[in-house]
Amino acid sequence: MGLVDVYDNRTMRYICSFEQTEENILNYVASRAPFDHVRLVERVSDDLILTTIGFFLDRVPDQNWLERIIPRLISKQMKGVSPDQVKTFDRLMNR
Repeated sequence: MGLVDVYDNRTMRYICSFEQTEENILNYVASRAPFDHVRLVERVSDDLILTTIGFFLDRVPDQNWLERIIPRLISKQMKGVSPDQVKTFDRLMNR
């Protein structure tokens, strides 16, 4: 199971981590507030998954993946139904 690390995209401060699934990524992004700017990074490889400005996608290096997920993300954001909650944790807490 892979992990996604979440950072504040302005300060690069670590926020949390969660299990790396497409559904978790979509739910996490869809639940962001308009003033959140986050950076999602693949934990093991340190590869950028995406950045956001609020709940909008900003940078997504994998454009093929973006084309595939964008309809589902828009659906989660526009239906007025809350996205599923993503179980997050602080991987730095036990250091």
